[in-house]
Amino acid sequence: MTQSMVPSADPDRLAALHRYEILDTPHEPGFDQIVALASHICDAPIAVINLIEDKRQWFKAEVGLGIRETPLDISICRHFLAQPGVTVVPDMLGDDRLCANPLVGAGEGLRFYAGCLLQSRDGHGIGTLCVLDRRARDLSEGQRFALKALADQVMAQMELRLALKQKARLLEQKETLLKEVNHRTKNNLQLISSIIQLQLRTLQDPSAREALLDTSSRIRSMATLHERLYRADEADSVDLANFLETLAQGFQSTAPEGITFSVDAVSLAVSLDNAVPISLIVNELATNAIKYAYRDTGGGEIRITLERTDGKAGLLVRDFGQGLPADFDIRRGRSLGMRVILALAGQLGADISMRNAHPGVECRLSFAPQHVQAADRSGQ
Repeated sequence: MTQSMVPSADPDRLAALHRYEILDTPHEPGFDQIVALASHICDAPIAVINLIEDKRQWFKAEVGLGIRETPLDISICRHFLAQPGVTVVPDMLGDDRLCANPLVGAGEGLRFYAGCLLQSRDGHGIGTLCVLDRRARDLSEGQRFALKALADQVMAQMELRLALKQKARLLEQKETLLKEVNHRTKNNLQLISSIIQLQLRTLQDPSAREALLDTSSRIRSMATLHERLYRADEADSVDLANFLETLAQGFQSTAPEGITFSVDAVSLAVSLDNAVPISLIVNELATNAIKYAYRDTGGGEIRITLERTDGKAGLLVRDFGQGLPADFDIRRGRSLGMRVILALAGQLGADISMRNAHPGVECRLSFAPQHVQAADRSGQ
């Protein structure tokens, strides 16, 4: 068979080979172990995972060669790209296709060849798993079966490797898309907040102004969340500790003089579905504390705490101000803010309580374990 008869340059075959994105990659243990096993089972000094390109043969793994590629014109395996299954040539000196190959010869030259075709899922021969020896010989039926089984494992490894790379690419594309969505959402929310601020300049009614200010604060919290997600490494989750610190900075910038915010939070990764209601609940509680806790005292601290205890996560917002009326019941609160808090807690699947802490008010939001996911800042 002449080189022109060998389908090494077939464009469909080359496309099938290149689809695996494996050429010129480093050694990988999974492939190295296969050639070592093939060498051992077949009692051969040389074993190779050989991939045939248009001008070269490249070795993903090898035993007994010490090189990674050779020119195509001295390839033995290229002659068998159209021959499925196991091919055995007991003595290449007696084979018209191979006897003139410079690698073949008496003495230190190669004499024995056995290879199993590596076929892509669409049937293209892309290379071989082969064993070679410097003496003429044969393989037993058991060795032939093992060589075929190991070749199947090579293709299974290549398919798995490709699937993992494709999955990683899809995840990267998803992250990029989510980041763009969060960026645009943040910009749109900031635009809405600016429009509300313009509307406030024309309003004189105190109740209407207060309602718009509360709405603007809620929108600002959501914009802060999407800004955090846009800048995060993962676009569909957020470290709640860092996010609470950012929220507190925003509250501080608009709070009356004398009111200060502090945050004491463990690291906690939550999904976007959790982060949105959490951010709005904290916004409502902080807004209430700013409005009512220190109304007659001139200022004080509003403390935000995030903790984990007995498999649950607890979010606490506390002030040290006037406290709640004696007959206060969070479940009977009629204000829009209280109704928003209860609705969001229900959406989150969380328990919520509000009590007098003497001094001040403490509101606690408790998450069941299925609603939280731990994140270790140390990277361990």
